[in-house]
Amino acid sequence: MSMADNSVSEQEFRSVANEEREEASPPEVSILIPSAKTTTESQVRRRRIYKVPPPLRANMEHVYDPVVLSLGPYHHGRPQFRQVEEFKAEILNRFVSGSVAKDKSFFFNKILEQIDEIRSYYEEGSTNEFNDEALAEMVLSDACFILHYMELEDENEYHPLGMSLVSFMFRDFLMLENQIPLWIIRYLIGLKYDKDEGEALFYKFLSFMNFGDDRLTQIPWDNDNGSEPLHLLEAHRTTLLGQGKEFIRDQPRFLPRLLGFRWKRWKRKISSQSMFKMESRPFYSVTDLKAKGIHFRPSSNCLTDVRFHSYPFYGLLQLPIWFVTNNSMVFFSNMMAFEMSPEIDTDCDVISYVNFMKSLLETPRDVKELREKGILFSCLGSDEEVLKMYKQIDTYGVNNCGLFLDVKTRIEEHCSSKAKTWMADLIHTYFRSPWTAIALFAATLLLCLTFLQTYYTIHPVKNN
Repeated sequence: MSMADNSVSEQEFRSVANEEREEASPPEVSILIPSAKTTTESQVRRRRIYKVPPPLRANMEHVYDPVVLSLGPYHHGRPQFRQVEEFKAEILNRFVSGSVAKDKSFFFNKILEQIDEIRSYYEEGSTNEFNDEALAEMVLSDACFILHYMELEDENEYHPLGMSLVSFMFRDFLMLENQIPLWIIRYLIGLKYDKDEGEALFYKFLSFMNFGDDRLTQIPWDNDNGSEPLHLLEAHRTTLLGQGKEFIRDQPRFLPRLLGFRWKRWKRKISSQSMFKMESRPFYSVTDLKAKGIHFRPSSNCLTDVRFHSYPFYGLLQLPIWFVTNNSMVFFSNMMAFEMSPEIDTDCDVISYVNFMKSLLETPRDVKELREKGILFSCLGSDEEVLKMYKQIDTYGVNNCGLFLDVKTRIEEHCSSKAKTWMADLIHTYFRSPWTAIALFAATLLLCLTFLQTYYTIHPVKNN
């Protein structure tokens, strides 16, 4: 269920917001607020921001619980968040005094009008301890804090909190249980900026957070068809899965459900027997593939952009670029928890990417190879730590077996070819370094000279 398919009360909320915006200044707000659509009763069931299921949380609280920053009702009010909560109040005052010349009550009342709508985004009963006013105050403060973070051009703004809090704050933004509905954030953006400025702020923020640059030139989803993400975590996921798909048009993208395979999407026939044969044994590691004559090259930043090309004398496997940080495990774990949440219809893209990388990385040598090829970048201390990070991510047996099945099948065919394997072994053995190549050339030349000497000894050249 998309954010655009909201109830009539939210439609009224948007229309009132647009009227207020028109009175304050000419620019429009409507593009930054999810558009209302006429829906049937079966379509209005909305997606919720669910908590991480208890089986996933077991002994993993450090991955799913925020440390210094609370957003939304699930972790609000804990003592460790007091310092940041005080800073939130300061940020809210800045927003009220410097945005559209409205007092705090204006924004508070706008949120309060939709408080029942906001409650419906969280698990039933999880907001009962907050009355309407307290929940509205919380959501407004959190949304303003996120907007302030999106506007930052200089991280020195956070120095009053101390660098230790700042580093953990970036991590807490990635928590599944630390989210508020995205449309609230975009509503405040619409009140403060005109349409073009607001969109530019948003896609530049997503670009910097995910790629470290300003490559995005538009929001990576279509607001008109109701595909706006539920929250910022899903917005990051949409951004990472949307980049690079234009480069894989030559390869059919297989998008099955976990257990239902759409075989008609394939250009080649793949038997279910061969599929389960591949899935029932460990896949090749990077070192194994390299020994089979397969080279590695970066593809794009899209996590599902995995391509393989087989040539007569070698193969080429292209993998997504990823920058490994101290927060990577938190990011992947919470993203996978989102993909496994109720009422979330995904193809488990992130889970499948993690499973595929775990199958490729068996030793630090595998990490080293991908790092040298510009596929993996790391700010960790060693290749061993990168390997440990991937291995510690638990996917709980969930996988979209078909997402990379075409790539795995092509790799299997390449590695099963005796001619290509023999040629790869020859190159790997005798041409892996200039010295072995020179030694092979010298031995071959010596053998030819010996043959010629023997021939002319037996058949001497006659004098004319």
